Amino acid sequence: MDLDSRTEMQIRVLSESRNRTILDVLDEADGALHVEELADRIVSRDVTVVSSATYDSEIHQTSITLHHERLPKLATVDLVEYDRDANLVTPRSSTAPDVEWQDGAELADIVTHLSSSCEGDESEIGVLRGRESIIEYECRLSDEAEEELFTMYVSTALFEDECVRRARAAHGRGVTIYVGSQNEAVREVSREHLPEATVWEPQLDWLNTPTYPRIGRLVIVDRRTVVLAVLEESPSEATPPEETALVASGVDNPLVILVRELLGPRLDHLDYQSDEFRSELPFEDD
Repeated sequence: MDLDSRTEMQIRVLSESRNRTILDVLDEADGALHVEELADRIVSRDVTVVSSATYDSEIHQTSITLHHERLPKLATVDLVEYDRDANLVTPRSSTAPDVEWQDGAELADIVTHLSSSCEGDESEIGVLRGRESIIEYECRLSDEAEEELFTMYVSTALFEDECVRRARAAHGRGVTIYVGSQNEAVREVSREHLPEATVWEPQLDWLNTPTYPRIGRLVIVDRRTVVLAVLEESPSEATPPEETALVASGVDNPLVILVRELLGPRLDHLDYQSDEFRSELPFEDD
């Protein structure tokens, strides 16, 4: 299996919450787990107060599903090692996700569990490491945008001058620009330097989680190309956070589909969520 195909398959597998739960449990374990022990730990997360018979039945059914379906699938995409004869499973990644997402789309979990690394090919799914590489890629996509440039940033530190300049140039070609952030400073910079853009405040708490890793930057170009960057916690205030991004292109690409599903109809109603539009809404006194 080549690197890009494996990465795409990992995205598909990790889009299922049960598979992410399996990896969470394995990451927390000290070494390999027998499939029944893994099942017990998974069931104990889901079940509150039930009878002993019901609990044992849940463990039995979960063990069967793990053995015949979940673990072979995770092993195929190199996320775990599974010895079917000994019924022992070992994680290939030692990282554990901390971020919980609304709408059931734990994108940070997916990025956390990916172990492959490659330069992003626009026709596939890849991983970019390092802020400079990510900004360079974002700027190139801005230059290639034909209809729409959608961006979200967690802080002004990610919204670099070159990103602003490229967005302004895109607008000059007739591209519609959207900039979203829960950070008022980002919105102020956008209003000042990109007055032609629709500036809006996301209503979901995607970019405001205090835990790491956390989503820092999201770029969507023409609704077919995605850059999704995750920030790691900095070792000190003087050191900028490490940034890793998933990049993908194509309307049928699994990551592009996942992000579009996460955003849902908001992509079609951003003009109505903008600061300017909301400031002009009439309000009646109670």
